[in-house]
Amino acid sequence: MTTSQSMKMDITATTEDVYGGDGLFPLYTYISKKEGNVEITNAEFKLSQVQVAQTTKITTGGKRNYRVLLTKESKTLIEGASLTGVEVIAVIGPDGNDASKNVTVTDVGAVTFGEAAVEGEYAVWFKATDANSVRAEMLKNAMPEVATFNWMFTTEDSEGNKYQVDIYARRVRADGELKIETERDKATTPSLKIKILDPGDGHDDFAVVTVTPLAA
Repeated sequence: MTTSQSMKMDITATTEDVYGGDGLFPLYTYISKKEGNVEITNAEFKLSQVQVAQTTKITTGGKRNYRVLLTKESKTLIEGASLTGVEVIAVIGPDGNDASKNVTVTDVGAVTFGEAAVEGEYAVWFKATDANSVRAEMLKNAMPEVATFNWMFTTEDSEGNKYQVDIYARRVRADGELKIETERDKATTPSLKIKILDPGDGHDDFAVVTVTPLAA
């Protein structure tokens, strides 16, 4: 996991009281349900977070979106650039209407304007292959896989003593939800939720929190 902006961990136990006879107090209390949830808002966005939440197929060399402004004198989408796998999304003419019939674009970005094209500025939206891109495919029937969760952060008490807190859960699964919030001139912050599961391996501890004093 990457650096987080915030992290929240909830461990809840639902108890049930059993009464009998004419007593005012329960004969005994038992736990009917125990749950552990962790919610993380990350400071950095990486597709590995999508993979945790959705069990996606991740590959390199994805398609990148572009928007360029052209005139009738333009011969290529991007001057001096080497493009491959170009797919035109939309062409908007100077009058604000669809002008795709008057503009032909090849898969390497060469541009030809038809005789009916008028003078002015054309906005072209297109996709092209970028070897540096990373692509995540969220599959229809994919289910988040079971994983082990490790997390660490530092904090300090009211007297200024610093501590490292480690959180460990032997067996977890994402709830399948991935939220991405983005605003102009602000960092993109994806949110990820995971549920802590029964280890199923004979261990009683399904979550462990370790606090270690740090040297001043």
